[in-house]
Amino acid sequence: MLKKIKEGEVELFLSSEVFFNPEMEFCRDISTIAVQAYVNNLGKKASIVDGLCGTGVRGIRYKQGNSGLGKVVFVDISSNACKLAERNAKLNKMKNFEIHRADLNDFLYHNRGYDVVEVDPFGTPLPYLYNSLNSFEKEGFLSVTATDTAVLCGAHSNACIKNYNSVPLDNEYCHETGMRILVGAIARNAAVLNFGIEVFFSLSKQHFFKVFIKLERGAKGALENMKKCGFISHCSNCLNREVHFGINAVLNGKCGNCGYKFKHAGPLFLEELWSEKFVKEMIEINEKRDYKNGEKIASLLSIIEKEAGLPQTYYDLHKISEKIKRAPKKLKSVLESLREMGFKAEKTHFKENSTRTDASVEAIKQVLAEKP
Repeated sequence: MLKKIKEGEVELFLSSEVFFNPEMEFCRDISTIAVQAYVNNLGKKASIVDGLCGTGVRGIRYKQGNSGLGKVVFVDISSNACKLAERNAKLNKMKNFEIHRADLNDFLYHNRGYDVVEVDPFGTPLPYLYNSLNSFEKEGFLSVTATDTAVLCGAHSNACIKNYNSVPLDNEYCHETGMRILVGAIARNAAVLNFGIEVFFSLSKQHFFKVFIKLERGAKGALENMKKCGFISHCSNCLNREVHFGINAVLNGKCGNCGYKFKHAGPLFLEELWSEKFVKEMIEINEKRDYKNGEKIASLLSIIEKEAGLPQTYYDLHKISEKIKRAPKKLKSVLESLREMGFKAEKTHFKENSTRTDASVEAIKQVLAEKP
C-alpha cells in the first residue's frame, strides 16, 4: 500500500517496506539549498550520487530544486528501495537519472568522477567515507549525515574511540566537539587520498549532524588537513578550555587558570565549520524558496552566519551561572555586556542560552556576577 505526500518541490510515494523519516524534512530543505549554492558556482551541470537513496527523496529534491544538476544516480542495496526511487523519479517527471541496486561502497569503487556524493546512512557514515572520497577525481562536494550523535558527543566514549579514533567530551559543548570529531575523521581519510578539505557548511540539530565539504586533490592540501586538527582541553572545575593545533600537540595536564586536571578531546578538526560566503549564498537562495520551514531556516542561517569566524567552542551561560552560584541572565543582556567590554559575542546554533565569543570564561563570569 503506497501513500502519497508532498515535500518541498516534489511529490513522493511512501511504502512501509522502505524507510522514510519525515522529521528529516528540515535537513533535506537545508541540504537542497546547500547543493544549489555549490553547483551555482561550478560552471557546469553537476552529476550527483544519492547513496543509500531509500525513497530517492534527496536526489529527487536536489534535482527538482536545482537547475544546475545534471545526472542523478540513485544507489541502494534494497530492491524495494530501488523500485520506489525509480517510481518517485518518474512521478516527478525527472530526466537523466539512473537506478543502481548495489552496495554503495562497491558502486563507488567501480564508478568515479561524480561532482557530488550524498551519504545519508542510519548511524555512522564511517563505513562509506573512504570510497566516497576516493570516487572524486580532482575535486568534489561531499554531503554527509551522521545520526550516531550519542557516540560522537561522548555518551558512549569507548565507541567513539574505537570508531572515530578520537576521545570525545561529554560536557556542555559536546555537540560541537562531536561535530569536530566527525569532520576530523573526514579530514584524516581525505588526507590519505591526497585531498585537502574545506568545510562549507555544518549543522547540528535534534539527533543528527550534517556537513558539506569541498574537496580538492593535492598533497599540500592533504597535509594542511592534519595541521587543521588537534585537541581541546577542558577544565570541569572553572570551565576554562584550551585549543591545541597539531595531532602531535603537547597537552597541558593542568588548567592554567585554576590548576585543576584537564580532560582532553581529540584529535578533532579545529578550523572553520562554515564558509561565511557560502552561508550568505544559502540565505539568498532560501529567500527565493517557499518552504514551510523557510522562516526557521532563515533564522538558523542568520545565527550561523554570525558565529562563523569566531573561536572554537561555545559557553553555556546556565552552566557558568551554576558554577558561580548566580541567577542566570538573559542571553541578549550578556551578549550586549561582552560587546561593551570590547569582545565579539554571538549566539550559537548548537545550543540555546549559549554564546560563541572571544571572551575568556573569567570575563563571562564577571558579566554574570554583576548585579542587573
